[in-house]
Amino acid sequence: MQFILMTKSNTFIIGPIATLLGYIMNAIFMVTSQFGIINIGVGIIIFTIIVKLLMLPMTVQQQKFSKMNSYMTPEIQAIQNKYKGKKDNESMMKQNMEMQAVYQKYGVKPTGSCLQLLIQFPIMFALYKVVYNVPAYVSSVKDVYMQIVNQLTGIANYTANEDIITLATSNSITQADLANTNKLIDMMYNFDVKEWTRLQEIFPSLQISDQVSQIEQMNSFLGISLFNSPMEYITNFSNYAPLAIFVALMIPVLAGLTQWISVKISTAQQAQLEKKMGKNEEESPMMQSMKMMNNIMPIMSVIFCFTFSTCIGVYWIVSSVATLVIQLYVNSYMKKMDINDVIRKNVEKMNAKRAKQGLPPQKITSVANVSARNVEEVQKAADTKKQERDEKIKQSTEYYKNASKNPNSLSAKASMVKQFDERKAAKGSKK
Repeated sequence: MQFILMTKSNTFIIGPIATLLGYIMNAIFMVTSQFGIINIGVGIIIFTIIVKLLMLPMTVQQQKFSKMNSYMTPEIQAIQNKYKGKKDNESMMKQNMEMQAVYQKYGVKPTGSCLQLLIQFPIMFALYKVVYNVPAYVSSVKDVYMQIVNQLTGIANYTANEDIITLATSNSITQADLANTNKLIDMMYNFDVKEWTRLQEIFPSLQISDQVSQIEQMNSFLGISLFNSPMEYITNFSNYAPLAIFVALMIPVLAGLTQWISVKISTAQQAQLEKKMGKNEEESPMMQSMKMMNNIMPIMSVIFCFTFSTCIGVYWIVSSVATLVIQLYVNSYMKKMDINDVIRKNVEKMNAKRAKQGLPPQKITSVANVSARNVEEVQKAADTKKQERDEKIKQSTEYYKNASKNPNSLSAKASMVKQFDERKAAKGSKK
């Protein structure tokens, strides 16, 4: 037993979203059951992919904001410098109006990126609720547990049995909770083989072998139980087949590896935009934080996966792979996007809105073109500087190695010292 979660979440915002996502998960099980597949692992995989695809528009909008920000920032900074030190109301109002015009021109809002994250966070938490507690949202899975619960609750004074109280307490369930059907399902959903055996020993009259076998089949994935942690396979390795131990150990490793690749790909787009703005990794706090995230988060995922149920590791792997594929698509889409065409359309929308308000149109397309050219010129200058630096390093390396085919030989080293002295003397004579 790893941990207990309440049945259905009733948390503000997260609860309703989890219920909605639960309908999707339930529909997945209804479809797969038509093909004779009732497996929680398969359900989690399909469910994760569908939710990621549903969130694709928000991902595109977030990346679009990042790209627009690279072109928009020089203009925003120019406006801020223009009104620097001016604190009077008239100057502040003019500054806000000019900055708002820039945001409208690029078709973004000042809080655009934050808004996308605020929308995605409750969806992510709600998704975890559904994955962690499938019976609460999938009727076909809950029905199997209900068959056992109905037998258990049919036993007189079962809540007063000391052994069942001990078993419940070890699973964070109180004696009072034993009378609650949903709490019983919560407890049984996390039972391992030993706990099912113990329940049968406490109440020999229970005829639950068929239901337990069905539950084990639903929880079996690639030869392991989704409710056992990888640490369980390590500490009790003698009870499991070598293949099961290998699969259990690979899940944390793959969870960390796929997340590392996914984060690296997703942050690469932002890193390129930062470089276009003339910032290097040392100068950009954002790039430094992204690099730290790319290194720390996968390590934490590996550590957590060893102690959590393997179903969590499976979810993280599928989520990272789906995110990676979607990010590659988004990056390809963003490369094809014409910034000037986007700006032109945004200006047309803005001027149409101004016309309805009886205001004259704003001619700012030329400013947008200048901004785009400036960013491109900065990128070309950075590329040229890098090429010159690489060429100097190459020439210097060849200079000291061309004296001998074996650069580690004594004659080669002596020649390198001689050539260094010659070059130093040549520089001195030029001075």
